Amino acid sequence: MGMLIAGQWCDQDDIIIDGAYQRNLSNCRAEIEPNDIIGYPGRFHLIASWSCPWSHRTMLIRQLQGLAAYVPLHVTGGKKVQGYAADHGNSWQVPGSQINILHLHQLYCLNDANYTGRSTVPILWDSHQQKIISNESTHIMQIFEQLVTPQNSHFAPSQWVPSHLKEAIEKLNAQIYSQLSNAVYRAGFAQSQAAYDKAVHSVFTMLDRLNTRLATSRYLMGNVVTQADWLLFPTLVRFDIDYYLHSRCTMSKLTDYKHLFKYARALFNMPGIADTVNFGAIHKSNYQNSQILPVMPDVDWSN
Repeated sequence: MGMLIAGQWCDQDDIIIDGAYQRNLSNCRAEIEPNDIIGYPGRFHLIASWSCPWSHRTMLIRQLQGLAAYVPLHVTGGKKVQGYAADHGNSWQVPGSQINILHLHQLYCLNDANYTGRSTVPILWDSHQQKIISNESTHIMQIFEQLVTPQNSHFAPSQWVPSHLKEAIEKLNAQIYSQLSNAVYRAGFAQSQAAYDKAVHSVFTMLDRLNTRLATSRYLMGNVVTQADWLLFPTLVRFDIDYYLHSRCTMSKLTDYKHLFKYARALFNMPGIADTVNFGAIHKSNYQNSQILPVMPDVDWSN
């Protein structure tokens, strides 16, 4: 995958330890005043990828909060040569500057010339100060969740994490991350049978639990959509066309889970949500270095 070491690109990185995939922690995080985003439309930019589930989380909240007029979206993509291409192999002008880059890791170096780490998405970029505010999806979501605009003024700041559900949501979010959303990558990147078996067992145990939960509950927390649903959705929408095929999570497909698939379709068909999903880009991202693009699995996401 490659990473930056003291500002220099290196084709090797340290994601595999003892045969098991270890996700590196996102390490760019600064606090900002929510009014800076609303008061200066276009100052902060969300840089994301259609294929990345962590990016998708932030795109969902941006869409749901009606922030398109305040936070421009730039979608990276293209063949990965030195990590993410900045703009499908084209030269891309960094917002707020006269600098053009080809690789996303160059943006990290603009933020910190001696940066060490992986150049990941999503990124919340401050075009005025020319710095990365955050590259951690949950942090970006939390920033967006607090923003009040004329378009979403009917929402309370706690819309997605109601105070009486906060502890339960945080507990479930942690379980979904460790046992499913990150576990599919532990399965896909595993280099030992033991690491793979452990990851796959975790994935399908969690899917079974969620399917059972949703047999008697409309959403994860009952009849109200919360942050937990939007953290889970990116993994579900990718499961059959990505994790089943490419992460070797082949015990079952999402479509085999009656309640879980019905729930995922219900979220997908909420206003504006389909606009955050690009099935073709998700599928194609796994074949960037192949001359053949296999037929994408045919899944009906309509209600």
